[in-house]
Order: sequence, then structure tokens, then C-alpha cells
Amino acid sequence: MKEEDALYALGAMLAPALQRVGERCERGRTLEKWGLKPHRPDPRTSMALDDGDGYDRKIPEGLSGTVMFPIMNATDALASADILITAAAKKRPFNHHTASFLALCRTAVECSAQAIWVMSPVERDVRRARAAGLAKVGTEHARDYHDNAIQAHDQKLRVLPDVNYKQSQHRLKFHKEEIATLDALDQENGRKYTDLVRKAANWIEENPPAHATETQNVHIPTLSKQQYRLCSSFIHGHSWPTDLIGGGPSGMFSMMADAINTALIYTESAVCLYEAQSTDPDSTRTNYYPEELQPTIDTWRALYAAEV
Repeated sequence: MKEEDALYALGAMLAPALQRVGERCERGRTLEKWGLKPHRPDPRTSMALDDGDGYDRKIPEGLSGTVMFPIMNATDALASADILITAAAKKRPFNHHTASFLALCRTAVECSAQAIWVMSPVERDVRRARAAGLAKVGTEHARDYHDNAIQAHDQKLRVLPDVNYKQSQHRLKFHKEEIATLDALDQENGRKYTDLVRKAANWIEENPPAHATETQNVHIPTLSKQQYRLCSSFIHGHSWPTDLIGGGPSGMFSMMADAINTALIYTESAVCLYEAQSTDPDSTRTNYYPEELQPTIDTWRALYAAEV
């Protein structure tokens, strides 16, 4: 064993929280393959019917795409957290880049919460309304991006090649049309991410994942509220969380362990909900999620059986 490996292993023995960080990062990494190879809904599943009757052409990417892409981002954030911790173990002096680690945890929580918020209602019309509301937020960002690019070009602030300028004009018109179509649909407001994180936590508390024993002894809404605020503070450059570290590295590792645990609960729940609503249990397609999630997927699939 290399000297730095031995030192890190010793550190993990002396700081159990550091060992928890490593174990939870490895667990999060098992979702990476799902994020790289997601699938659209199998025929006749609940989510396939959500996208049915032409609804998938009324909102960008359909309901399935509206929830799929945030979950993909969440799984990538967890994979990146594992890469960060793995790299920390191989460098001297050890640097766990705590601020970046916690930023990745917030990304996983926030992205997963959006998907959970959309998918969790048992009523199809509510899921559709939430998907439409969330899709509008993204479409407005796309519209504003191209509008800003065109204005900057016209004002000679950032001149674009002709092909890019014409593309932005085309995309601006296209996104305006998408928004007009969305505005004709029932919508729920998906703009405030803090609210979506809270609502997702409430749903998880009421429907605890069968595979996740760590959710049995904690109040998920309280945990998520504290962890989301803590992780957000590092994104915004606030210093107050350093007061919580107290006893040095052990306190820092405990903070990281709690953050990655929260990110795991959210992301695994989002993947399970997606699979519960989009996968035919009799399908022969390869599943890229960990087998440990299957009990939760099976339990949650039953919640939406009446919609199939």
C-alpha cells in the first residue's frame, strides 16, 4: 500500500464520518450508469400514458423528458462527488474541497426535487400541470438566452457569426411558440426551487423508500431543510457554516456525510419514482439502476396502478 493510501485509510479509521462520506459517495456512483443510459417510458406504463394523447408534443421533451433530465443531472453530481473524494485520497496534503462537494450535493437535491415534485401526485392531470409549469421555467430561460444574444449582437456588444445569429433568431421564435403552447395548458408554478425541495421531502416522509434504512430514524423535511440551507450557503460564499465545524476535520466530515446522505435520499427516490412509473415489470430491457432500489420501485409502482 502506498504511503498516502495508508495515511488516508488511517484517517478514515480515526474519523468515522470520513468513512461514511466515502461509503455514501460509492453508493451514489452506482447511479451513474442510469444517468448515462436513461430510457423513455415503456408502452402502457403510467408515464407513457402521461405523455399520451399528444401531450408529449405540447410541452418540450414531454413529461418524461421534463423529469428525466433533472435526474440525469443529479446522478452526474453524485458521480462527480465520488470523483472528488477519490482524488482527495490520492493527494498530499489531503484536500476534500468541501465547498465544491456541498455544491454538488445541493445540485443533486435540487434537481431530484423537481422530478419528485412532478411525478409524485397520483392524479395524471396534476402531474401534467406540474410538468408544464416546470417546462415553462426552462423554456423561458432558453428564450431569454437567445433574446440576450440577439440584443448583444445588434448593439455590437458581442458580435455573432451569421450562422449563429440566424440560429438564435430561429430558436427565439421557436421558444416563444413553445411558451404560447404551454400557456394554453393547466400549470402549477415550478419556479421556486426551495418550495420544490420542501414538497419533495414531505412526499418522501409520507412514502419512505423501502430500500433506505437511514430514512427510518430521521424526519426528512427537517433534515432536507437544514442540509439545503447549509449547502446553499457554500454556493453563495457565506462563512457562517464554518462555525459548525468546531473540532476541525471531524466536524467537516460530519457535515459532508450528512449532505451526501440527503443527496442520496433525494436522488435515489427520484430514480425509483421514474422507474416505478416508466418501466413495465415484464420488460426484458436492461435496467441500469442498482438492484437495491427494486423494493422501493415495486412499492411505489403500486401507487400509480390505477392510472394505468
